[in-house]
Amino acid sequence: MAVRSVERVWARGSVALVALALAGAWTACEPAEFDLGVADGTTGDATSSDLPPLPGCPPPPGTPPPPGCPPPPPPRLDAYADATSPAPDTRSPSDTSAAADSSAPADTSAPTDIAPGEDTATADTGGPTSACPQAEDFALSGNVAGAAYPAPSLSASCTATEVIVEANGIPDFYFAQVTPNALTEQDYAWRFPRYPAEASATTAVPLGGPAAVAVNGLPIFGPTEAPQAGYRDPYLDELLDYCNGHTAPGGVYHYHARPDCLLEGLDGVPYVVLGYAFDGYPILSPWVCDDAACVSVRELQSGWRQVEAVYGASVTAAWDAHEYAAGESELDECNGMTLSDGSYAYFATDSFPYFMGCYRGTPTTNRPTGGMGGPGGGMGGPGGGLPGGAE
Repeated sequence: MAVRSVERVWARGSVALVALALAGAWTACEPAEFDLGVADGTTGDATSSDLPPLPGCPPPPGTPPPPGCPPPPPPRLDAYADATSPAPDTRSPSDTSAAADSSAPADTSAPTDIAPGEDTATADTGGPTSACPQAEDFALSGNVAGAAYPAPSLSASCTATEVIVEANGIPDFYFAQVTPNALTEQDYAWRFPRYPAEASATTAVPLGGPAAVAVNGLPIFGPTEAPQAGYRDPYLDELLDYCNGHTAPGGVYHYHARPDCLLEGLDGVPYVVLGYAFDGYPILSPWVCDDAACVSVRELQSGWRQVEAVYGASVTAAWDAHEYAAGESELDECNGMTLSDGSYAYFATDSFPYFMGCYRGTPTTNRPTGGMGGPGGGMGGPGGGLPGGAE
């Protein structure tokens, strides 16, 4: 497997590597049909014991799990009651250590029309490709969430100024339910700048709701759980499945931490594009080249540190429980850095904040038209409030 150089950090091919790895990783764990017993299609009381095991998953005692199929963590259903009275956001507009909230997925209106002559690219549809490399990064693995769910769908295209990613929110890997919220098909049209530019000041990522989109079209949330859970860190609280995601009210599957299931077989491969933040900058795998020939590779670590030796000992809110330690990492407080070719990128690290610590550019507002936040919800910028139904 060839390692791409820093100068080709956005070179096409990263998604092909992910898709190939995923296709091989799940052969031992083909999805089995099962009934979640959910009447309304949005929430339910199913637990992991209600889901029949896949062949070989989990393995017999003392036997390692098949590649790509670690058993899901025990469900923590008590932590996922639908939010009815989310707490107000009391941080100042200048505070970038935590974000104003968006509780719903992205804009579900039709994408901007692409005029004749504009550059276009479409992922996974057999459509034309051109000078829009971001669209070519989006692809599905060919796997499915399970026989009970629709097939995943995904397409990506470009206007003169935006990248538009349309998806139905169904994972392209086996879905293991760990919350009472049943997986539900969505209607996403994520948008982000085609040509990202550094803003004059950083802005906060949302406390809840989408902050970025993964290359399989699924939303990426920030490192905080719902307001009724005190904005704790769901990764440290072990509330996530084997791919570091789970479903929110409305059946919205999303990631809170690095989706390592997208990196099956790609450990140590530098500059793999895992997604795009809503300010347009890519989110990359945490490995970079040590030299021009990429003979040696190193893993980047986050510069954020816990303020207490034991997480949650007295400080429970995720952003309050961490602080950025300047000079202790190559990554800035936004969890990114400028590469040798002059481009900027975020890195999906294995510790807080997992994706972005703040936005380096100006994020596009992805307004919901329904689903998790309900009509009228929106992505709050700095100083914005928390819409109802935040997760």
